Amino acid sequence: MTADPPPPAPYVEDDRAATVGELRSIRRWLLVTAVWALAATALGAIALIQANKDRDDTAARTQSAADLARVQRDLAGRIDDLKSQVDGLPTSDDLTKLDGRIKDVEKKADSAGSDIDKVNGRIDDLEQRVDDLEQSSETQTNTTTSP
Repeated sequence: MTADPPPPAPYVEDDRAATVGELRSIRRWLLVTAVWALAATALGAIALIQANKDRDDTAARTQSAADLARVQRDLAGRIDDLKSQVDGLPTSDDLTKLDGRIKDVEKKADSAGSDIDKVNGRIDDLEQRVDDLEQSSETQTNTTTSP
């Protein structure tokens, strides 16, 4: 007697593994974002410098320079964070290794399924032999007890 296997789990799009192309795309967009951040910093710096040229006040220049330095430090920190996040993403080699491991597991699962089928066949044969022995025993019992 074999039990039916459980139905497969419902497919949820968020549960699928990311492809190498998707990871490359994410990495590419993060780098594009970093370049845009640097360009925005440069434009901000140019705007601050131009504003400083328009002002004659030394205190305003000092404040603007301090603001510029603070903004640059903040953006540099953010860019470093983005770079470390990009560097922490899995590489195509990691994905290839994972794909290989998944294929190995699938092969082992298929092999286990065929082994289970063989064992079920043997169990069915044993059950049939037991039934035959019981019937033979009952027949011998009925023949020896009847006059």
